[in-house]
Amino acid sequence: MSHPTRDRAVFHHRDSGGRAEMTPGQYVEWAQRKAQELNLSFDGTPQRIEAMIREGRSVDGDLFVDYDVKGSQLSRTGLNALIHESVNDPRVAAVLIPRRDRLARPDDPLDGIKLENAFQFAGKAVVYMDRTLPPLKKGKKADIAQLITALVDFDRAEKDRRDLAQKILYAQLRLAKLGFSTGGRPPYGFRRWLVKDDGTQVRQLAAGERVRMAGHHVVWLPTAESELKVIRRILAMLETMPASQVAARLTAEGVPSPDAGRWRKDRGVKHAVSGVWHQTTVIHIARNSLLVAVTTFGLRSMGDKFRCSPEGPRELEDADFREDAKPKIIRNPESQRITAPARFEPLVDVDRHQRLLATLDARGGVQRGKPRAHDPAKNPLGGRIFDLGCSWPMYRTPYGKTTFRYKCGYYLQSHGAKCSHNTVDGPTATRFMLSCLRQRLLSPTLLPNVERRLRELAAQVTDQNQGDHQLGGLQSELAQVQSQLRTVSGNMALAKTPEQFEAISGTFDQLKAHEENLQGRIREAEPKTAAADIEAEIAVATDVIHRLADLVAAGSGLDLAAEAFRLTNARLFLRFQPVQTEKRLLNKLAGGVVVFGAAPNPIEVYRGQTGRRALNHSGPTSLTAAETGTLCVPPENTTNSGVEGNSLRNVNRGDWIRTSDLLVPNQALYQAEPLPDRK
Repeated sequence: MSHPTRDRAVFHHRDSGGRAEMTPGQYVEWAQRKAQELNLSFDGTPQRIEAMIREGRSVDGDLFVDYDVKGSQLSRTGLNALIHESVNDPRVAAVLIPRRDRLARPDDPLDGIKLENAFQFAGKAVVYMDRTLPPLKKGKKADIAQLITALVDFDRAEKDRRDLAQKILYAQLRLAKLGFSTGGRPPYGFRRWLVKDDGTQVRQLAAGERVRMAGHHVVWLPTAESELKVIRRILAMLETMPASQVAARLTAEGVPSPDAGRWRKDRGVKHAVSGVWHQTTVIHIARNSLLVAVTTFGLRSMGDKFRCSPEGPRELEDADFREDAKPKIIRNPESQRITAPARFEPLVDVDRHQRLLATLDARGGVQRGKPRAHDPAKNPLGGRIFDLGCSWPMYRTPYGKTTFRYKCGYYLQSHGAKCSHNTVDGPTATRFMLSCLRQRLLSPTLLPNVERRLRELAAQVTDQNQGDHQLGGLQSELAQVQSQLRTVSGNMALAKTPEQFEAISGTFDQLKAHEENLQGRIREAEPKTAAADIEAEIAVATDVIHRLADLVAAGSGLDLAAEAFRLTNARLFLRFQPVQTEKRLLNKLAGGVVVFGAAPNPIEVYRGQTGRRALNHSGPTSLTAAETGTLCVPPENTTNSGVEGNSLRNVNRGDWIRTSDLLVPNQALYQAEPLPDRK
């Protein structure tokens, strides 16, 4: 029962979801007794905190909970709300926390002390089960004994986390080598079963069910018959079809995808999993080693304390950290993975499965397992080439081992369900754009206008900048000398003997002469302006234009192309039309528009969401390529993706464009001729 006229006590609890000596409900019972002793109101109950954990809520009245959260995370939903409530509500008199390791297990013990100080300097008492920390006035330090105790406690909490990580890895390695499950949800087609040490099956476990029983373990068994039929069909289709077509066919037939209808979180946002099949889902199913009765552990390494290896837990190395010093998730080579025979017979022919894996490796080529390139030299038209049909940007995709193509982004992101397979050769499109740019820059009327305008700007700013720079240096030196004079004058007044006075006065005379010299030079420099080498400045500025001309003439070296397109704000819009070949109806490039500078785009460029999940929509706007010919209609209920930022598929649609009016005085549009077909 709460008492609105009394001061409050708030309770915080963090739990990683593992085994603990007390339940969250028992901790709340302690908080109830403690609040009663302190004569503070407190509305928390064991039933409410258990409901919060079940429902995934972090705040409920006087209860603040971070469940299934690592102690090294110092920014958490429940903790952040607790700090905000404690600082802004004057009625909060005490913060009840079971132990220091329930508050945090920080990598640096000082971070834990700072958390405590946030409450104490806000005038709140921090009450643990074994001690109470009183409020602190601003400007006052905590007791040295309290600081030492806190330092030791938080350091021990971090050490306990290291020990726990090591124990968990040893346990997982032991289970993996015996073929048992090491945790997590089973893959598509498999279910969790409780078995004895000798492999005797006990019963199938429900989703999310946890059982701790001596002499028993969990294994993954192929007992989902309907899903196994889909797996066998996927393997058969992959032998003759690419994974993208397999996914499109399963989606069109309405076959439920893995986890369809379930809820999951992406970056903290909860959403329902759609029933759409994806190319990566199909490939992961086909590559599952359980199909040939082999369990695999250690595909990836993660964690900030230890990493997995066949020999046991290992310390983190330099390769395990990102540039910002945070640990990264890495894909382990096959030599670092742990394999063991599964507790059932192979589900497919082993030799046939090996041939399928070789086929998938060949289709993936050298790009399998590699991150997308972010080098502008490898994607010169990134974010600047568009499909006139659907208004989407065209994304760079590898083509062969040495070149690349640009493909309609709407087609890619919808797995071929929207728009058409519109492609253009990347190097050819880049050279065509450079040719248009060279033609524009080297026109007889534009280049002289550029040089004339640069001379005008140089005449306006060069003289002033050079004179101001020289005058500013003299004035700074004069201010320093005058400061020294004031110091020496003070020392002269303090001289006790004639000898001291003579020594100081000599220094004073030298500084005074230097001051007069500087003042004279400043008077001489004020009315003067140094002659500027305008022609040299013009040569530097126009060098970029001539380098672009040489770049196009050479026909190679596309490393400067991206910078050239950025400086001139060049955009390429392509139009495709169906062309009947001997056997198929293919989309071929039919023309387009090239735009420079601040000239308006010929169409309204699509600026909505580009994520694949955002495109899994249905309704009148979900028009397929078959319904609209070569055109497609982007979804109307989309949200602007922002002015600046990185989008998917190595496309930066938010690049800052700094266009010079000098380069595009007419701001004209160029009708592009059809590009030649790539042989």
